[in-house]
Amino acid sequence: MNLLLCEPEEVDSRGRAELKGPRAEHLRKILRLKTGDSVAAGIIGQGTGKGRIENLSPGYALLTIHVTDPPEPLYPLSLAVGMVRPIQTRRILKTAASFGIREICFVPTALGEASYREAKIWDTYRDFLVEGASQGGICSLPEVFRFSSLEEFLEQTRRRDGRILYDLADSTATPPENTGEALILIGSERGWTEKERRGILDAGFQLRGLGRRILTTETACTAATALTLRELGLF
Repeated sequence: MNLLLCEPEEVDSRGRAELKGPRAEHLRKILRLKTGDSVAAGIIGQGTGKGRIENLSPGYALLTIHVTDPPEPLYPLSLAVGMVRPIQTRRILKTAASFGIREICFVPTALGEASYREAKIWDTYRDFLVEGASQGGICSLPEVFRFSSLEEFLEQTRRRDGRILYDLADSTATPPENTGEALILIGSERGWTEKERRGILDAGFQLRGLGRRILTTETACTAATALTLRELGLF
């Protein structure tokens, strides 16, 4: 945790926030802080600054948060990924949020498991965004969308600039023109059918390779996000 994040409703008009559970224990056991110490803190969507610890005991912390900096803008990058197992979804959400990108889309695929779209993780997915943002030291969270089909996703994004399909291929394609934003698409663990791949390319996505090694979906998401942010001049 590089930035202690609080929900706006957790902070009163005086800037005080009462925390119970893992965040309070992290301050005490991991950071080894004590009453009177300060910690990097922020309010989700409002800004960052410092939090002064007024009281700290097992499982409980009382802080006064002073916001001094506005939220940093999120990077103009959208990550779309085929539906994967909940444990992978959790990791993708956390990592993408730590990068500070603006949007994460999850898309059903022909070879993926249909039940993933209704998995219990979607009841608590925001927790993983907050954890990722805390790791990245930012107070803004990406938007998350679940599409009902690949066709719906392609239709709703057909006017987007900088659309890239990252897939198992040689990395010899010419980088797309830098339009200042990008939408990258990664397949699920079993990849795409030929029909899906043709439909994606026919919709205007440019094929880019991540090399010839077979990567897990979460690793491919991380690699593609970093590469694209570099191409956008944001790294």
